[in-house]
Amino acid sequence: MTAPEALPAAEPAPPSPVGLARPLLSLLVAAVCGAAVVLMARGAVGTASGQRLDQLTLSGSRNHDGLLSRITELAVETVSMPVIIALLALTAVIAPLRRRPAALSPLASLVLGANLTTQVIKHLLVSREVLGPGIEPTTNSFPSGHSTLAATTMIALVLVAGRARPLVAPLGLLWSGAAGIGTLVTGWHRPSDVIGAIAVSAAWTFLVLGVDGSHTRRRRARRAAAHAGRGRRRRGRALRQDVPRLPRAELACALVLGAIGVVGLVAGAAGIAGLPLPLDLADRASQLAAFRATGAVIAGATAAWVALVLVPRTPSVLRTPPAERVP
Repeated sequence: MTAPEALPAAEPAPPSPVGLARPLLSLLVAAVCGAAVVLMARGAVGTASGQRLDQLTLSGSRNHDGLLSRITELAVETVSMPVIIALLALTAVIAPLRRRPAALSPLASLVLGANLTTQVIKHLLVSREVLGPGIEPTTNSFPSGHSTLAATTMIALVLVAGRARPLVAPLGLLWSGAAGIGTLVTGWHRPSDVIGAIAVSAAWTFLVLGVDGSHTRRRRARRAAAHAGRGRRRRGRALRQDVPRLPRAELACALVLGAIGVVGLVAGAAGIAGLPLPLDLADRASQLAAFRATGAVIAGATAAWVALVLVPRTPSVLRTPPAERVP
């Protein structure tokens, strides 16, 4: 009886463009969010019309007396160091429990990078001078530190939550969005400060997702190549490559949040575009309309950000299944 003929080892399949799609998409969105921060700084802080819109909205938030104001004022009071430390500690505990200790490094980069960027922009890069009558003279507060801290803490917990993401994401969205609007109600920040903080947080989120996704893909591709020649495989059978799929619950959550984001952004933009010109900073009706429209923009931007995070959150790595042996 002759010995069975050794079969040639199958060559690993070439990398698929699908494996690069999510990291590249994340880096592209990060660049768009970074450009949005620059445009917000120049338009809302550096122009008279932007400052007038900020002032009109801020006056409306102060004059608004309803359930939204009371809820958001309570929410912003929870953005305190004990609460933030507790949530970050919970994130640090969940990661090793889910056997994802390596996730702590990119998440720490996200939180620290976004909050450091906010402070650098606020204190070193952007200055604010009053550019028109009726505008309150204040020191620069763009972007909002409170909103950045709440947003990055929320998104770190969402990213590490695993199967609980469809529950954690909407709750985190409500908390961080309400806290952002609450900074307007309390008079701590102007609308552009909050929107700028969301853009900074989103830019760092997608930057980290893109870089970490690319790094993880390369590492697993090298591992697959190193094990490609082991064992004997069936003739003519190529290695399959599986692209991770988004769980149905997360996909449904992403679609719902995405729809909320689109509705909020469109409604808010329409409300701002519909304000009578020239802006009358003393008109109470215009103040309240501007506040409602800006609140819709803040909620919509936060919802759209979280929805997009649920899509490329896991680096798309091409995985090679175990070799099929023959007797």
